[in-house]
Amino acid sequence: MGVAQRARGSLRRQFPVTPDLRRSVDAPTVRDNLLPAVTGPQVAEDALVLRVLDLALRIGEVQLATGAGAAVAHDTMIEIARAYGLPTCDVDIAFSTITMCCHRGNEAGPVTTMRNVRYRTQDYTRLTEVDDIITAIVDREEPTPVEEATTRLGNAVRANHPYPRFVAGIARSLFAGAVAFLLGGGWVVAALATVATGVIWAVARWLGRRGVPMFFQQMVGAAIVTLSATSLAWTGTLDDSPVFVIAAGIVVLLSGLSLVGLVQDAISGFPLTAAGRVVEVVIASAGLLVGVVVSIKLVGTILGTDAGAYAAVVPPGPLPSLHPLSLFAAAAAGMLFALSAYAPWRSLPLAALAGATAWAAYAILGLVGAGEVVAAALAAAALGLVAMLLPRALGTPPLVLVIAGITPLLPGLTMYRGFSQLAYGSVAQGAVTILLALTFGLALAAGVSVGEQIGWPLQRLVRRLLPGVTAEDRARDARRGRPRVF
Repeated sequence: MGVAQRARGSLRRQFPVTPDLRRSVDAPTVRDNLLPAVTGPQVAEDALVLRVLDLALRIGEVQLATGAGAAVAHDTMIEIARAYGLPTCDVDIAFSTITMCCHRGNEAGPVTTMRNVRYRTQDYTRLTEVDDIITAIVDREEPTPVEEATTRLGNAVRANHPYPRFVAGIARSLFAGAVAFLLGGGWVVAALATVATGVIWAVARWLGRRGVPMFFQQMVGAAIVTLSATSLAWTGTLDDSPVFVIAAGIVVLLSGLSLVGLVQDAISGFPLTAAGRVVEVVIASAGLLVGVVVSIKLVGTILGTDAGAYAAVVPPGPLPSLHPLSLFAAAAAGMLFALSAYAPWRSLPLAALAGATAWAAYAILGLVGAGEVVAAALAAAALGLVAMLLPRALGTPPLVLVIAGITPLLPGLTMYRGFSQLAYGSVAQGAVTILLALTFGLALAAGVSVGEQIGWPLQRLVRRLLPGVTAEDRARDARRGRPRVF
């Protein structure tokens, strides 16, 4: 025992353990998670507290509305408050409600305020501009003044898009054509998927302006693409299976769902928000189910069983390949999806690279014998890792690249196969197929999370090894802690 104690003492003298290292190695305790008992030598003024809380809440609202996870908004709001001298703040996020409280010790009462997230959208221009504002507040020794940051945020929210709305609609339509080609359809199928998606986009905008709920928007969109594709196949205009057109439309309708945020909220300790996202995904998917099933029944009733037979035959999807045309289609799909979500111009090449990277990784894993779900999860992990390691100087939030990359991999064909099985009476088999499709989508989102977990320490190591990194930069990184980006 004496020899062991002397050896341990010698090791401690040779390799001293600093408090920061001990905190990073040891398990968190109650003491570590408690807020500081005092806020500083002076109590924060009411006006400053209200301005900072309002700014943090508005930034968190934009992040949640554009698809970021609750953990991202939570950590961002805490860091913003800390940057302005308010280290004792609590944030509670419950899907559509954000509450933030600033504690000011025993000398003044706490200040609490709340905002509701009343909309969900894919607007990566706003997300990128807000990310720049966050960087100007958190990553500087002297943060941007509160008034200036609030003005910048207001201008970013009210600013026009970088390109007209019809450009985004055309991009979303061409995105459907690229997905139809990846699913195994020919050029005619891609063209029909493009036209059908353009109609769906216009109808969805018309319904959205009139306050129609998302369930009915999804139902109408699925009905439009199913009825049009099946009718064209019955008339002989479409030689290939109409399933590829329908599956491409389903991918487009699924692309608006925040699967990545759902998984991230569940993993990072926001079960209530994750449950809300689950309900949102289930309701939207149920709208697709109703639209497809009702349309198949309607076609069979009006045009006869021959027309219904076209919707019943679901050919197997092609194996993912590394053919140059497939890689080009995947890159085009990633870029077009980013364009349809109002991503800044400078991020479009990176979005194309993300689409090609995810598809290439998925194809390689499929060729070596990995299953569909495993291949999708590992491909998404590779994409998340690449997005984490890309330098922030490129000016593109990693979330933009991740969503643009995994969207072409969404299981539209598997989802439609389950819908058609339910329509023709195979309830048990259809339920299993739909569950497989949902598992596939969740595997994509979970893979992205794994990529973030691996990429974070690598990113921090790379930052430390870069030339020109000063001790102040390292201290700022350690003080900021771990930034969540997805």
